[in-house]
Amino acid sequence: GVAGAPDSALRSGRTQMGRLGLGTGITHFVVGRNACLRGAAGRSDAAKTGEDPIRGASGKKEEVVPVVINMFLSPLAFGVACIPLIAATSAAYAVTGTVSLYRLVVLAASAIFIILWLNLSNDAFDAVTGVDVQKVESVVNRTGKRKAILWAANICLAIGILLMVAVVVTSKQYTSGLMLLAAVSMGYIYQGPPFRLSYKGLGEFLCFIAFGPLATNAFFLMQTGLQPSDLMRYPLAIVTSTLLGLTTSTILLNSHYHQIESDARSGKLSPAVRLGTKKVTSIVFALVSLVYVIYLLALAWGIMPLCTLPPVMLSTKDALHLCRFIRSNHEQKQVIKPAKFLAVKW
Repeated sequence: GVAGAPDSALRSGRTQMGRLGLGTGITHFVVGRNACLRGAAGRSDAAKTGEDPIRGASGKKEEVVPVVINMFLSPLAFGVACIPLIAATSAAYAVTGTVSLYRLVVLAASAIFIILWLNLSNDAFDAVTGVDVQKVESVVNRTGKRKAILWAANICLAIGILLMVAVVVTSKQYTSGLMLLAAVSMGYIYQGPPFRLSYKGLGEFLCFIAFGPLATNAFFLMQTGLQPSDLMRYPLAIVTSTLLGLTTSTILLNSHYHQIESDARSGKLSPAVRLGTKKVTSIVFALVSLVYVIYLLALAWGIMPLCTLPPVMLSTKDALHLCRFIRSNHEQKQVIKPAKFLAVKW
């Protein structure tokens, strides 16, 4: 049904993005309300209007502030930012029987601001390379104001870092704070100049490390008061962070199918460009299978609590739906677009 009705699948994917499923993680997609066509905009016209000389400044544009506020309030921002924190806090509760509500709330706000920075700056940086020339949901295409978007992104980053530092100082978890800063740094080198490692096909690896071993384990340590040297005594945290990293990478991997042509033109060597959509589909199958294998082994060894079995088993339906959908449609650019939403739902 999704294959035959991509718009329906897109709407369905949007309604599911706020749900806290096993595979919820990083995704860069926030749906735009206006389709912005990118044409030629000369520097002279840009100088007259005071806007950036971005190709595609034609058409009715949205205001920057409402766009940023809507992104901040979206269920997607909450899910992407807070799933590692919620999973880590759950693991901490399973180990210690207590959690700090103050740390949970402040870190959640910090994570949302940082994810907002990541999404805004990603669109601002991609506007320079032209990779988002046909991406109607790009906030730069929607507003036509790249510099304003970049300023908004940096303000969000500053707020997120300040909130994070507040928790680090009060909890005296300085090593965990460094782990979170390392995760944020990976977010920059993923997309920002001069690194742009996502253009070299390393985005999935960076997302695995940042959202998995770094962020999830750091949140676990902050909630338990433990030190990184204690992690080996608590394999639940290690398994949880590994699963979060794998599912996050799977979501990102499913976002490349429909952008393969624009990525190739702009020199972005995404996995789909490097390997082709058929091999990427095989990799997605392998990652999805690996998530369940790791989980079942952890369950059998007594690492994962038995209460996690029902929701994980329920998620298999969405996993099968995702795999069948990309197997049938990986070569159809317009039809395959909802794949990343299906991955988020999983």
